[in-house]
Amino acid sequence: MSLVALFLVIVPVLATTQKVEAAWGNLGVYNMPSKMRGTWVSRDKKSVYNKIRITKNTITLTHKHKAKGTLSANDISPQENVALITVYAANKYRGAWQSTLQNAEHSSLNVSLIKRDDSSNYRGQGYIYEVNAGKDLQTRYTLQGNGSSQKIFLYQDERYLGAATVEQIMRFLNEINCDAEISHLQKKVTIGGSSSSNASATDDSKNDAQTNKSDIPGDAGIFTVPANYRGVWYSNDSKMELTAHSMIVNGDKTQLHHQASNFSEKQRQSRDIQDKTMHIAATNMTNINGFSGIFIAGWCQFAGEKTVYALHQEKGQPVLLEIGTAGGLHDVMWRSPQLARKYAHTKFADLRKLGGIAAE
Repeated sequence: MSLVALFLVIVPVLATTQKVEAAWGNLGVYNMPSKMRGTWVSRDKKSVYNKIRITKNTITLTHKHKAKGTLSANDISPQENVALITVYAANKYRGAWQSTLQNAEHSSLNVSLIKRDDSSNYRGQGYIYEVNAGKDLQTRYTLQGNGSSQKIFLYQDERYLGAATVEQIMRFLNEINCDAEISHLQKKVTIGGSSSSNASATDDSKNDAQTNKSDIPGDAGIFTVPANYRGVWYSNDSKMELTAHSMIVNGDKTQLHHQASNFSEKQRQSRDIQDKTMHIAATNMTNINGFSGIFIAGWCQFAGEKTVYALHQEKGQPVLLEIGTAGGLHDVMWRSPQLARKYAHTKFADLRKLGGIAAE
């Protein structure tokens, strides 16, 4: 038996034992060749062992000692907070959170802010934060409190997974030393459309909505379009541009604002308000049929179908889905007119559940 073949037999054993007796199948004790005996030191950073001692009939393994991490609960940036939560949830709960973390290797890690409705069963306070990295896996969290005692409630869609404080998350991650992973991941985080947003450490996500208000009744402040939604999108026969605070469709510009929940039906019927808000849309983040996106409605619109624009991927390319709230996919928009023309009549199997043009 060659030395290479011998190690193929022994290596599976090395992974589970500290000291093993070298055996030749079921023929008895194997005498290790003299030139293999002695102490061997590994310089491979990926190896779980840093020293192997081989004698005539035994192999003794010395595990590497992995130093604990040095993450601190003090002065956490919003981006670091998102990275901490994502890595913690991926290691603690696996599943969709682990997939989101893996997808972030090849994409940015985006955090969208979803406004709660009255029927929401989510714990915590303020917005629901949805984390995605190119694929909508509905990995979400909510917050309660501040500082190292701030509590994070973790979800996959509306399924509650568990909760932990910032301090508990730090201890967990330091035990497995995630310093390098956190440092790398936080550079890829964008929150509510900005890589410098303050939306994760506390519930400062409301700041944007509470500033830049107009004197229009019901205006709760400008809406910030998440960064990964911005830019020009093309369908087969039209194009739309999303900027930080507006939507431009075939040259017609609409400003995007949050709308106060107490905007009344009487105000909606006011001709004066209707005239003033012809180019302002009520906007927030929402979820429809498993797709998270930007909800847009006419400022004074009460009945009738509204529109949700949701990010998705088809053919390995980012697409923007135009979904009607009454049910049905209306359009699939692409980043280039060439792609829009190429796939204009393509039916995508994963969109059939939406109905509309996907089911035609």
